[in-house]
Amino acid sequence: MLPLLWLAFSAPPTALHPPLLPVLPPEVAERLVAPPRCLKARCVNGEWSVDAMASIPSGQRRVDADDLPGGGGRLRLPNERRDWVKAQGSNARVGMQYGLQAVKRPGTSVRVSVDTGYRLQGYADDGTAGTGPILRGQVEWNQALGKRARLSQVTRVETGQHGAYLRNSLLLNVQLQPTLTLSSGVEMRRDSDLAGRNQTDATLKLKYAF
Repeated sequence: MLPLLWLAFSAPPTALHPPLLPVLPPEVAERLVAPPRCLKARCVNGEWSVDAMASIPSGQRRVDADDLPGGGGRLRLPNERRDWVKAQGSNARVGMQYGLQAVKRPGTSVRVSVDTGYRLQGYADDGTAGTGPILRGQVEWNQALGKRARLSQVTRVETGQHGAYLRNSLLLNVQLQPTLTLSSGVEMRRDSDLAGRNQTDATLKLKYAF
């Protein structure tokens, strides 16, 4: 016991106390004592400041939040359904329609619809020559051809107890000026029961918007 007490009193102080922690670097201590007022990334060294960014070479554009995946963090939800069901009625026919937006892009659109119903009046509304149950189908196609031209086509078919009726129209619109449009088209109509209704027309129009 005595040798242990002698060792405790005779040992130097550094052997009994744990080593002190290293002193913090001056820049860290200064930051802890006086933290910066702005904690945003753009306030550190100006990396995110538009005025501090390097100039962009000619022909290029600056990439911003809209170019990030997801549109810069904004959630986009579809604002309309791709298909629909609606009732239809007029003096010529009544029925139910089911439609589908098959393609919808910035330059291309395709819509398809099918109708089932009853024709009340013949020779009307692109229909057959008599009354009775009918089945109709329609395809609408729109295609942009550059910035100034657009091609559209509508094909409509109806069949029933009195044969079948087909109407197909093709239209090309070219914008010559902001208020001036050249429109040209071809329309074909065919009736399987009445050859006198068969007709093909070509049109050329110059439209001016006031």
